[in-house]
This record gives sequence, structure tokens and C-alpha cells, in this order.
Amino acid sequence: MNRLPIAVLIAGSILSSGPAFAGAATDAAANAQLKESILTTTSAAAINARCEAVLALGEKAKAELEAMKGPATLAADFAAFDTLQLVLGDGGQEIYLVSQTSPVKEVREAAEACVPKISDLGTKVSLSRPIFDRLTAIPTRGLDARKAFTLQKMLTNYRLAGVDKDDATRAKVTALQKEITEIGLKFAANIRDDKGDIKLKPEDLTGLPQDYIDGHKPAADGFVHLTYDYPDVIPVFDFASKRETRRVVQLAYRNRGWPANETVLKSLLAKRYELAQTLGYADYAPLITADKMIGNPQRAATFLDDVNAAAKPGADADMAELLTFAKTVDPSITRLESYDNSYMSNLLRKQKYAVDAAEVRQYFTYDKARTGIFQLMTDLFGAQFKPWNTPVWDKSVSAWELYDKSGKLVGRFYLDMHPREGKFNHAAQFGIRTGVEGRQVPVGALVTNFPATGPMDHGDVETFLHEFGHLIHALYSGHTEYGVQSMSNLQWDFIEAPSQLLEEWVWNYDTLKTFAANPQGQPIPEALVAKMNAGRRFGEATSWKGQLGYAAVSLNYYNRKPDFELSPMYDEQIARYSQFPPVPGSHPYASFGHLDGYSAVYYTYVWSKAIALDLFTAFQKAGIRDPKVAERYRQIVLEPGGSQDANVLIQNFLGRPLSLEAFKTELQKK
Repeated sequence: MNRLPIAVLIAGSILSSGPAFAGAATDAAANAQLKESILTTTSAAAINARCEAVLALGEKAKAELEAMKGPATLAADFAAFDTLQLVLGDGGQEIYLVSQTSPVKEVREAAEACVPKISDLGTKVSLSRPIFDRLTAIPTRGLDARKAFTLQKMLTNYRLAGVDKDDATRAKVTALQKEITEIGLKFAANIRDDKGDIKLKPEDLTGLPQDYIDGHKPAADGFVHLTYDYPDVIPVFDFASKRETRRVVQLAYRNRGWPANETVLKSLLAKRYELAQTLGYADYAPLITADKMIGNPQRAATFLDDVNAAAKPGADADMAELLTFAKTVDPSITRLESYDNSYMSNLLRKQKYAVDAAEVRQYFTYDKARTGIFQLMTDLFGAQFKPWNTPVWDKSVSAWELYDKSGKLVGRFYLDMHPREGKFNHAAQFGIRTGVEGRQVPVGALVTNFPATGPMDHGDVETFLHEFGHLIHALYSGHTEYGVQSMSNLQWDFIEAPSQLLEEWVWNYDTLKTFAANPQGQPIPEALVAKMNAGRRFGEATSWKGQLGYAAVSLNYYNRKPDFELSPMYDEQIARYSQFPPVPGSHPYASFGHLDGYSAVYYTYVWSKAIALDLFTAFQKAGIRDPKVAERYRQIVLEPGGSQDANVLIQNFLGRPLSLEAFKTELQKK
């Protein structure tokens, strides 16, 4: 997941060794203060001081741009606009990351309190008629394609924000955007802070690997206590042989953030609906899809049904086979539930394809996976990784620099990969600093919750590579002429595609053999990887139908007046697509964080998968580890960032427009 959480362009922090910004808007005192990282502070007062400094510098840059006179130019006006976006984006995202990762509660709370203030200023910038008028007045004759695209994209963003409305409407939009940001932060905090306490008897862990049992000893009360962290719950779904154990854990897990987020989510939907109506839209879905590749919610709904039709035959066949098999394991089963899927699928793959998930996981640990992913980036893109000697906010965090094969610094990044109290509890890439060629290198962070030691599921390795894909996309695209040409300016429904593309390499033996090894140091056998691939497609169509269900929830929560009850609407949309009925008593929407950040456009994951598999056809023709194809891909797709339309990137790389056929073919494989 690429994290785009707040209303302004939030793309990085101000960490440069030289002047972060040029121009009259940046005085020496403010620049000296802002260039120092705030990520490691343990002082709420320091966060408050940084917040005020960012706001002051942003207000100054905004006022100076609004006051510019004479003929508008790209060199003066657009450059000043880009600097303003960097001030708000870089300052805001750094503070947002602190709010999600600081080990100190008071620091997190101070950062959370600051984010709406920066977002509010960003909203004012997006509704500034003087700035819009200056940008509109910039002559377009003679601009190259990338500059022209970037300028028009910014103007489109302004129109969608409501800059052309009257003063009263713009004031109302400003107030609504502030409320939406504050509500979204509360929604995320309720998910993050609900760590859970699932009480199980020791015998309830029957079937779990011994390393898991050894790491989850009974407490003084005689019970095993599980949190909602991935290392606690995911192995239960995969290996717990007691059906009731799987049900209890999944029910608890799917009630994260509930009931607190019931009213919070209703408020979020209501405010976004009010915003859309204020801007002249029937509801929020057409507003949020207007600048996406898909264009409108009707096309998104049609796309979901189109993919569902392609997936249904394979999913129905897999479901019938899985149910028949499950009855041989547990004759009491008459209908498969979602908490049966991973466990029964693993057993079936073990029997049918001789793939034992417990055997596979012995070849993976976090350290091995990191080593392997770094090596893959070297093999494909010529990347070189070196430790970055810089302070970190927790002893478990590591810091790195990425260089290209010529020795040029591409960017820097942090890896915050393991669970701890108060930390963001999903997996995502966070921007910290927006790269601008000749001005500042990009900086980012990967934040996940993988086990620090012991075995790691192959699926976790796939997630790791997916999120790392977002990171390298941000770093490689951080060398454009303007900050607003970075990856964050790319259409959201393309942004997952490069990461989903990279997932293919964790199924490739030549890649896995470079790092996957058991505790005795023996590399993963080629025969085992062949079996993994043989069983890979089983359940894939079922999985994507589940994603269609989530996409339908996202779309249908936002494509109407929010006068409906959340649970019935959620259950209805899941039932339309998913092979598994909702778990009675569960409220998964309360922890569906994408309902804030992605709102109506969760379809992005399915849409981007179709793009990813289409892009992958170019690699398949030459061999997926061919460095020449990888170099073309890096240069044509990753490095341009948001300086070109996503359709252009696809056309330039493939030599033809996007096709959905590779995805449809994939769904029909058995």
C-alpha cells in the first residue's frame, strides 16, 4: 500500500544537507530549522515547534506566490508553486510518519494534532484563486510534453478542489476538508491502537508450528494471549487445526476498531458526501474518480463485474474442490467459511501438489528476505545498497542508501519492519522527502509488522517485496525537474501496478535460491519451488473475487447518500462477489483503513493487477531476470513518476495500449 493519507501533497521531509528550498519564501532561520530531521525526537514540544515552523514557512510561501505580479512564467510562478508544495508536503509527511511510528505516545499525539493544521493550510492553497490565476496565466506554447502535462494536472487538481467556486463555497470546502482530515486520523488511530487480547487455551494452538507455540506460552492465568499483530494471527489462519480456534481469532481480528469506528466512519462518509455536494457532484465517487485512469464510478462498477465474470468459473471450480476436500478433513463442514480458506487450501496443496506451507516457511526469515530483495534490485536495476549512518526512532529500525551502478546516490530510506506498541499496524510505504533533481534526494520509509526472528511465511515475503516496490518507485522517480512530478502525482489506480508486478519474482526459483535457505543453510530445493508454482493458481480466482468484494464495499459506501447502515451494506457487497459469506458478528469495515485513504477507489488493487500482468508480458518474452528489459522498465515506467499520464507510460513500455487479457487469462488458469 502506498500511503496517501492527507489532503495536501504529502511527499517527504526536509532533510537535505544543503538549502532545502530556494527563493524569497525561505528565510535562513526557517530553513536551518526545517532541514533537521524530527523523526527521532522524544519531545512533544519539538513536534509543536516544527509544526509551527512548517506552517509559518508555508504561509509565507503562499503569500509571496499570491502577491506575484507581471507576466506569469514557468520559471518563476510554477517554480514558486512547486516550492510551496514541497514545504507543505515534506513537512506534513514527516510529521505524519512520526504520528504513526514514534515509540513515545505524547510525541505521536502531538504529531497527530499537527497533521490537520498542515492539511488545512494545504486546502487553503488548493482553493487560492490568486495562485490558480497565476498558474492559469502561464503560457503553454513551447512547453515540452512533460511540463505541459504537469501544469494541466495541477490546474485540474485545482478545479476538482473547487477553486472556481464563490467565496462562501470555498470557505465551506475548507472547513469540510479540515473535518475530513481529523476524522480520518481518528479512524486510523482507532485501528492502530486496538491491539487486541484474544484468549486461547494452550490446546487451542493444535496444528500450529512448534516455533509459534514456543513463542506463545500461557500467561499466569493459564491462557495464551494473542494480539492483532500479523505474526500472532496469520499463522492461526494458516495452521490451526481446530476450526473453533480459527473462527474465534478471525472474529476478533475482524472486529478491530469496533465499535469505536462505527460512528467515526459514518461521520467520514457524511462529510465526504457533503463535500461532493458542495462541489456540485451527486456523491463522492464521481469526484474522487474524475482524475483517475478509470474516469468515473460507472466504469469502475463495470470493471468489477467484468473481472467477476472472468473469475467466476475458476473460483466456482476451486470452491467445489476445496469443499469436497474439507469434508474429508472435517465431516461436520457443510459450508466453507472465510476462516477455513487458508487452512484447508494449505492442506489441499500439501496433498495435491505436495506443498506444505509449514515446510516452505522454514526457508524464510526477515533477514533472509531483506537480503534477497536487495539482491533482486541489484540484479534487475543495478541497485547498490549501503547502510546509512543516521539516527533512527527505534532500535529495530535500520537505515539505508540506494545508489545506481554508476555510483550516483538515488535515495535514502528507513525500514521499520516489526510490531511494537503504538505503531501503525499494517504494511505501507511512507514518503519522507520528495526528490527533485539537483536539489534534494528522495527519502522514504517502509513500515510493516513482520516477525523479527524465526520463520516467515512466503506470503509475508511477497508482501515485503510488494511494499518495497512502492519504495523503489518513489526513489527512482525522485529525480524529476519539479517535486509535483513525483510518484505521488501519478494516478492512484496505476500506483499499485509496479508493486504487484514485482510480486512475480518471489515465485521464481532463480530469485529464491539466492536467499531462501533452511536453518541448516541448505537452499530451497528447485523441486519445492516447482510444486509451489504448481499449486499457486489454486484459489487465485477465489482470492480476487474477495478483492472485488472489498472494492464493491469501497465504491458503494461512497456512490450514494450515506443514509444506510454499515453492516448490511458491507455484507451485501461482499456477498455479490466473494465466495465466502461474512462472518456473523464481525464488523470488518471498522478496520478497513482504505475506506479513508482510498475512499471509493479500492478497485485500484484489481485494476492495477491487470496493468501489472500486462507489463509482465514484456519480461516473460525475454526472461524475467533480463536486466535489459528491467532497465527499460525502470527508465520508461518508474523514473518518470507523475510527469506523464499512466496510459502513456504503459504505451511507451509495451508499444501498445493497456490490455486486460493477461489478467483474464490468469484468472482462468488451474
